[in-house]
Amino acid sequence: MKFRLNSPNLAFLLVLPVFSYINLRAWFLAFTYDESWTFLGYATEDFWKVVTNEFPAANNHVLHSLIMGWVYELFGQQEYILRLPVLLSFVVFAYFSYEISKSLSKKMWWLPFIMVIYQPYLLDYFVAARGYALALAFMMGAIYFLFRFSKQLRLKWAWYSLIFAALAAYSNFTYLLLFIAISMGVTLLGFTQKKKFGAMLPVVTIGSILGLMVYIPITQLIMAKELYYGGEDGFFEDTLMTLARSFIYGYSESNVLAWVFVLIIALAGVFAMQKLFLKAKLSMGFWITFILIIIEIGSILQHHLLDSPYLIDRTAIFFIPLILFACSWIVFQFKESIIRNIVAFMFVGLSILNLLIAVNFSYLLDFKEHSDTKSAMLLIANDHELPEDGFVLGKSVYMNATINFYRVKLGLERIEQSGLEFCEETEKTKYYCLFEKDISCLENKDVELMQYFPISETYLYRAP
Repeated sequence: MKFRLNSPNLAFLLVLPVFSYINLRAWFLAFTYDESWTFLGYATEDFWKVVTNEFPAANNHVLHSLIMGWVYELFGQQEYILRLPVLLSFVVFAYFSYEISKSLSKKMWWLPFIMVIYQPYLLDYFVAARGYALALAFMMGAIYFLFRFSKQLRLKWAWYSLIFAALAAYSNFTYLLLFIAISMGVTLLGFTQKKKFGAMLPVVTIGSILGLMVYIPITQLIMAKELYYGGEDGFFEDTLMTLARSFIYGYSESNVLAWVFVLIIALAGVFAMQKLFLKAKLSMGFWITFILIIIEIGSILQHHLLDSPYLIDRTAIFFIPLILFACSWIVFQFKESIIRNIVAFMFVGLSILNLLIAVNFSYLLDFKEHSDTKSAMLLIANDHELPEDGFVLGKSVYMNATINFYRVKLGLERIEQSGLEFCEETEKTKYYCLFEKDISCLENKDVELMQYFPISETYLYRAP
């Protein structure tokens, strides 16, 4: 079999090691706090409680919560199986990334494709059993179908694009910004191409259905003041700076990279405006830039109009593939030359190096502090002094979800269910699991160190 540079065969070979990597991580990595909370708070609840967000929390990524619940009912409480929906969503994400990359350049499609699918921070969320991966996969489909609509003006592509954008929003409410951007794109095409009624029909229909589906859960979040995860300093400081740190997996300062993101957005915007004024055919690069800038403006307006926090790190993760696609489009604007090829291969090399430096089977960047809860619980389960009667596990705040997940999975129901108590000391407290910053609470207590976990900086102690 011959493998050509522009063939799906090469794309498959490029995807295979990455897909294998995320599958291995999904098998070995312990459940994180957010995954555990999703499972305990939503996946094990009934359908209506999930879709109405009856227990309001930003952790309820509705579509993902429902899917995790169905998987649990079929296959039980096994980490890899519960992560299977997000692992499979990577296949969808990679497929549409390939199609978008080919639309950007038939000859050099491998540049944006490698940059996007080899991005280590994105790959974290194709392991974590949360709604981000589903939303990213649906986002890629929405963008691709919007481009198809702009090329062929067949209304079915507008419907597909809006359906995928709505599914992305139902997987994670932050992607309502994407739905707004896609709706504006479809509307713009409808008015300029004399398909006004035909284009507005899917916008109004799907928009109305989505609005009805998200109204109650979002209202619940606002009333419960659950929209608190974010920043107040500005789009650059909160969104781009945190994304830059995540992009390089937190290994160094990110000021320079954040300014590079600004430059990419600005240059892509200039090229997009140039295409528009010259009445050139609206390319995939134009639509990538259009969506990127509309979402950016929407994010800033959301902060000022709704008094919501600026998006940070994982809540702004959709900017990463958009910026990388835009970066590739900028490269493709220059004439084919040795310099352009050198720049392209440099970006590919940096992308691969960035991934290789970040490779690990121990933790997810945003949830490093919860990487050892399973190991701690296993030590308790196998302890020769394990009490036969019920007992209490003293702990740091925000360890409760992972502890409760593994107390059931490992058959440790003798441990009383954990809440948000801190370092609880009672006659029934037999173990303490604490972050390094909290071990001072054990001062003058008669305890024995069982294990220190350097990755999560967690200590496990046994009480007499």
